Amino acid sequence: MSAIISIASGKGGVGKTLVTSTLAISLQRHGYSVLAVDADMGLRNLDLMFGVQDEILYDAVDIIKQRCLPNNAILAVSPGLDFLAASQKHTWEKIDASSYQYVLEDLAEHYDYVLLDCPPGRGQAYKKAVAIADYIFFVVEPTWTSMRDTSRVMQFCDKHKKFNYAILLNNFYQPSDAFVSVRTMLDMLDPEHLAGILPHSDVIQRAAQQGTLVAVPESNPFFKSLERTLVYIKKGTELPISDLEALLPNAPDIALPQEETAISEDEIAVEEGSALTKQNIEKKSAGLSLRQRRQESWSWRRYRR
Repeated sequence: MSAIISIASGKGGVGKTLVTSTLAISLQRHGYSVLAVDADMGLRNLDLMFGVQDEILYDAVDIIKQRCLPNNAILAVSPGLDFLAASQKHTWEKIDASSYQYVLEDLAEHYDYVLLDCPPGRGQAYKKAVAIADYIFFVVEPTWTSMRDTSRVMQFCDKHKKFNYAILLNNFYQPSDAFVSVRTMLDMLDPEHLAGILPHSDVIQRAAQQGTLVAVPESNPFFKSLERTLVYIKKGTELPISDLEALLPNAPDIALPQEETAISEDEIAVEEGSALTKQNIEKKSAGLSLRQRRQESWSWRRYRR
């Protein structure tokens, strides 16, 4: 029996499309037949991850409107992995959701897994895209904004008694001051189910931009981490967090704001000799030279910092 998994998120830009494509590839490598579906109508990007953007002639809406047969719209990415594009011309407001859901459920009978790359947020587009999902994975990145939006979507699901979701952490590092750590994120969200923890990978990011994800070997740490997610999908069991954290890379060194610009001796002298408070600046007359105005502007920026 096939399973439909929706990949969603509280906000955009957290790697939802990347997770959909790599998870589809990982499932296919384990012998499963997979259909990856871009359900972000009007804003499709999943085709770029697979490198098939120039091969699209028909999309899901063409199937709904009977402009083509499903086989004409479905593209083969690799043996056992197919792709169905979202419409670029139509948004969810102009699509009959029931017909779309019927098409996907009919197609799901021919695959082991159907993965839906859903619109972010919790609006009508999200509701229509996840309505037929057996499982929902909320992708979270190591930022406070992603944590907050995911928390709100989780509350929305709980309120409507939709408990078939799990959290999937993406693009995480070893504990660092620059990013939210795994432990902090899990403490804040307190999810009932954790589908996996995926590391940041420059190789994966580069392959995603080039549309060559299918060529990245299974030995890559990102795909190794996805192995744990497959265990969760197939058996429903979660591995110890410490095992998942072991594959995370060290965070890059990020300079603090005050270290970004070197301060010259002249600027230091200006700061020490003529630093201005906000009140002093407001009292200054307009009859100042360009050099003086620049010095005052710089001093005010330093004061605000």
